[in-house]
Amino acid sequence: MLARLLVMPIMARMRALVVTIDTEEEGRWSSSYPATGNSVGNIACLPRVQQVFRRTGAVPTYLVDYPVASDPAARAILARFVQDDGSEIGAHLHPWCNPPFGSNGKTRRDTYPHNLPVADQRAKLEELCAVLEKGFGSRPRTYRAGRWGFDHTTVPVLEEMGFTVDTSVTPLWWDRGDGGPAFARAPHRPYRLNRADACRPGDSTVVEVPMSHLVVGAHGRALEGIVRLTGPAPGLRRVLVGLGLRSLRPEQHSLSEMRAVADTIAARGLTVFNVMFHSSVALPGATPYAKRAEDVEEFCRRLEGILEHIVSHLSARPMALRDVPAFLGASILSGGAR
Repeated sequence: MLARLLVMPIMARMRALVVTIDTEEEGRWSSSYPATGNSVGNIACLPRVQQVFRRTGAVPTYLVDYPVASDPAARAILARFVQDDGSEIGAHLHPWCNPPFGSNGKTRRDTYPHNLPVADQRAKLEELCAVLEKGFGSRPRTYRAGRWGFDHTTVPVLEEMGFTVDTSVTPLWWDRGDGGPAFARAPHRPYRLNRADACRPGDSTVVEVPMSHLVVGAHGRALEGIVRLTGPAPGLRRVLVGLGLRSLRPEQHSLSEMRAVADTIAARGLTVFNVMFHSSVALPGATPYAKRAEDVEEFCRRLEGILEHIVSHLSARPMALRDVPAFLGASILSGGAR
């Protein structure tokens, strides 16, 4: 009993809270992918959301794409978050609006970064990193692929360019679109990426901090085991959602649903709470999640509620995404995958 009491506070201190924000142009839900002329007016609405982070102590990681990084007004707003609040700037690649533009990027399949030739992935990320470094004074070290378009082909590119953390993987999820990513078998725990299979731990210098996405309830582990055994199957995801598949996404889920996810993460001994949303939710009407100003306020209430729950009730330490590997340490990252 004494040993258990001593271990519990240690495990609580080993929990980390990150907030990862796809910081991007509006129009993501229009089913069109223009190369130029993208509006980034939503960035001007982010100070309202930043207030939530200040009150809760959360340290947001803004994963910024090319249209935002190349807009002076948007850049100035984000730079203030970095200077005043210690927010982090990472990279977010939307291939269709990120130069250089060549023969690829013309089809829906090419909107997933991992479907591009490795040379094109590298060229676009180099361009993105250059504009981020020029605008914010340092190169990004954290990354998320646009449309979650990530697989093992991107891992060497991230290594070469000095990235230390990726957060593109969503366990138990796959995209039914043409050439979409498949993460059905991915671990829940952070792990070093594998250069042959992004859903298996390996020895890459890049650490994967996956999305918080699991099946809540007593039957959760058993259902997840079936998915990992069978892989993607028609209709399976819909069944999983009906049986309790949820995530820490305040755009999509109620506060009570997210609390259940967070409590399950803690009960399983998982180490990272990864709360995610899109920057454009801050602009009324820019997403299906917040059509009116009052919807944005409700989103902020849900966001604040789940952050408070994770910090106050589950004893997680807020931090930037870049700090997760050092916080967890080598022993955690090389431990069990699930």
